[in-house]
Amino acid sequence: MAAQLSKTHFWQWFLRHHKEYLGLNKKTKKELTYWQNELQAHLRAYYKFLYFSIYVPNEGDPGVLTISVSGKGGYFKYVDNLVALAPEIPGWKIQALEPPRPIDFLWQEQVGHTDIDPREFWCTVPEGERAHLSVYHMLYTEANNWPYTQAAETAVYNVLGERSFWLDIRLITVSNLSHAPQDAELIRVEELPAYMPRGKSGLVVNAEGEIRPGE
Repeated sequence: MAAQLSKTHFWQWFLRHHKEYLGLNKKTKKELTYWQNELQAHLRAYYKFLYFSIYVPNEGDPGVLTISVSGKGGYFKYVDNLVALAPEIPGWKIQALEPPRPIDFLWQEQVGHTDIDPREFWCTVPEGERAHLSVYHMLYTEANNWPYTQAAETAVYNVLGERSFWLDIRLITVSNLSHAPQDAELIRVEELPAYMPRGKSGLVVNAEGEIRPGE
């Protein structure tokens, strides 16, 4: 067998076993670990930097399989090429890259230890491509730079989604809100997607909560 499996091989395998993943919420911890490892192994056999997440809201609702490269923009093409070949599978939505989400998505799991409220982040309006984004928080100090930078990056990633986070943002720096230039136009980080020049090129969530390609 070749070291790298084909894209069609992955989808053939998932088509055979997709019902196991619709039932993840009912599996034991041991079974859950087994099926997660199986999917990750088959994904990485196609390309080693691929990751996935599965969301099954409630029994009977469509499952959502998201294939990601954890924000590594140089590898987006592998995700896009793989998802482009995904077959129609009853009960599933399959998407390339993590979409825009609420600013506090998985906040406690990722940066809950910081006790930072993501809704208190402000930022400048980005200008041009691959913008340097200046983010501000009233409690930021040089002494707590790392947790606030980590929290700011997580907040921006959540609201923009994986594709726009890479395409539109070059650098994020954090300062105290008192240091914001007097003539700067500030917006809340939650409002950021409306100002992105290329965020629309990725997947977006419409008013009905459906995931659609950007225009």
